[in-house]
Amino acid sequence: MKFNLLFFVRLLLRHIALLLLVPILLASLVFYLTQDQPKVFNSKARVYTGIASGSTIELDNTKLDFRATNTAYDNLLNLIKARTTIETVGLKLFSQHMSLDSVDTKIISREKYDDLMEIVPDDVKALSVKGDIEKTFENFKRLKESNHSNFIYELINLKHPDYSIEKIIGRISVRRILSSDFVDIEFESEDPAICQNTLLILAEVFVRLNADIKVNQSDAVVKYFEGQLNTSTKHLRSAEDELLDFNRTHNIINYYEQTKHIASEKEHFELEYQKVHIAHYAAKAVLKSLESKLKTHEKKRLSSEGILSLRNKLADVNFEISMKTLGVETDSLKQVQNAKDVVALQQKAAELEADLSQRVDQLYSTDYDEKTLASTDILSDWLENTVAFEGTKAQLKVMDEKRLEFEKLYQVFSPLGATMKRLERKIDIAEREYLSLLHSLGLAKLRQQNVELKSNLKLIEVPFFPINPKPSKRMLLVIVAGMAGFILVTFTVLVLEFLDGNLNTAARAEDKIGLKVSSIFPVINEKSNKIDFEYLKNKAINAISRNIILNQFKKEKDDRPVVNMFFSTQDAEGKTFICQHLIAKLCELDYKMLHVTYDDYDLNLEGPYYQKLLYGVSDQLYKISTVEELDGDKAITDFGYFDFVILELPSIIKNPFPVKLASTMDYTFLITRANRAWGEADKNSLALFNEATTGPEPTIILNGVKVLEMETVVGDLPKKRSLIRKWIKQIVQFRFFTKKAVAK
Repeated sequence: MKFNLLFFVRLLLRHIALLLLVPILLASLVFYLTQDQPKVFNSKARVYTGIASGSTIELDNTKLDFRATNTAYDNLLNLIKARTTIETVGLKLFSQHMSLDSVDTKIISREKYDDLMEIVPDDVKALSVKGDIEKTFENFKRLKESNHSNFIYELINLKHPDYSIEKIIGRISVRRILSSDFVDIEFESEDPAICQNTLLILAEVFVRLNADIKVNQSDAVVKYFEGQLNTSTKHLRSAEDELLDFNRTHNIINYYEQTKHIASEKEHFELEYQKVHIAHYAAKAVLKSLESKLKTHEKKRLSSEGILSLRNKLADVNFEISMKTLGVETDSLKQVQNAKDVVALQQKAAELEADLSQRVDQLYSTDYDEKTLASTDILSDWLENTVAFEGTKAQLKVMDEKRLEFEKLYQVFSPLGATMKRLERKIDIAEREYLSLLHSLGLAKLRQQNVELKSNLKLIEVPFFPINPKPSKRMLLVIVAGMAGFILVTFTVLVLEFLDGNLNTAARAEDKIGLKVSSIFPVINEKSNKIDFEYLKNKAINAISRNIILNQFKKEKDDRPVVNMFFSTQDAEGKTFICQHLIAKLCELDYKMLHVTYDDYDLNLEGPYYQKLLYGVSDQLYKISTVEELDGDKAITDFGYFDFVILELPSIIKNPFPVKLASTMDYTFLITRANRAWGEADKNSLALFNEATTGPEPTIILNGVKVLEMETVVGDLPKKRSLIRKWIKQIVQFRFFTKKAVAK
């Protein structure tokens, strides 16, 4: 049978009673259990968040970050249904009810209030402050946090329908309206007053918590940067003070200008030193040359005390002039005083030079006449170079001292530069850190103001007091229960059908047994008057007899009848039943039949065309090699008289079977029931039978198949159908244009 739509429809129709009974029972059970279902009231609050399109003071941030927006909404929705939020709501609602002097139907119904007063112990009632919700809330909160076994802790954490966290969360519905800035919060309860007040308290609590979280986060960031900025300010001031102390200690006004000035002065000094050095040694060389041209007595006169005294004085004056002019004085007052002293010293030097020149002229004018004019010129040159020599000599002496001063000055300023750079680098790092923290602090404060602006949620739709309860879901639950029952039964039937290990159909029999099915025989239900079982039985016998008759023509013509062996692996497979109808059919067709069987059951067949041969079941069957040997009484004189011999064997699992005889059979038929499984014992016994016999391979006659399986043999079953059923059958088989005759 093919697994088409018609198969599934017929399968379900076979279990129609179960398919109707289970859904009706489940629907009735749900209908009974929900008959006292309380009325449920619903209220709604709408909150404007401003997260997506709200104003901001961050002027440089104009883009809309959808991911950040969605994250912000997720955080908000999770905050609304957070345990801390709901715990506060439940405790505040309980505090509101306990602070009432009497029943207020705008806050709680009389029935709820009376039930509450019955369960609250006296010690908890004593903590309530009539008319003051906040004080009552604080008292209850302290009691709840005192231990885990008090009444309020259990009230909040267990399953009270109005105050427990679990129940409140289960009745809250939070959703964002499309892509807008609005969030709807819905709540339902059996008491309309509790429904409204729970939403009011929830809105108040979560708005405050949202603001606290956002502001606390921004405050923490601002405080962090303020603390870091204070530390950075101290570091910067400490570095600046260290540099100031360093400058004071080493008398530094502007290190880089001072070192630049010293380097310039040193360069200028070196140039002057080279000039003076050249002039000094040039004058010294000239003096040596001139003195070599003078006579001995002239040299003695030039070395007199007066001239030497004047030379020494001139040298001292030149030394002082050099000291005043080549100094590295930075004080402006001393520079002015030195300039005045230099003028006076230069005048004194001029006087000494004039005096020395006069003394030399007087010395030589008394000893020489006009004929010695050449010597006088030499002395004049000597005097000039002597003055130049003494001047450069004093300058070199002073310059040597000043060079030492420059070297000492360089030794002082060289390490100061490295220290100065280290201190300045320290100040630069501290200053950049300070500026960075100052910038971050400004951004944090800007963010703080922006967060405070955005965390200001507004309740634009105040929860209303519900008057009409929500429509009951009772009928919906009943329908769902009925559908669930139908689906459950259908699923179970289909699973059991597909997991069924019975042979059931010819295709399964061939697959599991490994032999070809030659015929099938339906299960007969005499009580059913919808199907013509006599017709089906006749069709099935005709199919079996047709195979028997066709086999006769395949046999070579001789004087022996066609011997057909019918056997089974188990008892009660229907061999005798099938043989009875088969023999009756062949006798009707005037075939002479010999029925060889171990069963003494009377088939009620009489006449010249039928004869029965009964044999006993024993181990002697193993030795039987011909049908004639089964006739122990020699009741049959001529076996060639018969057209067909039907040999019926007992079950081969429990009984012996004629191995030699089986190998001589013309045709062998295995009869098995369709409503049983093919087990390992069946497989082993059949394998042994096939191995022991060398005759033809058996074919299967499947007995007791379901009536619908007969459609594979006879087509549509002969049963009465209404026009509607015919149409439905054609529809489920997708035979929309099928005709019963050739269209005219």
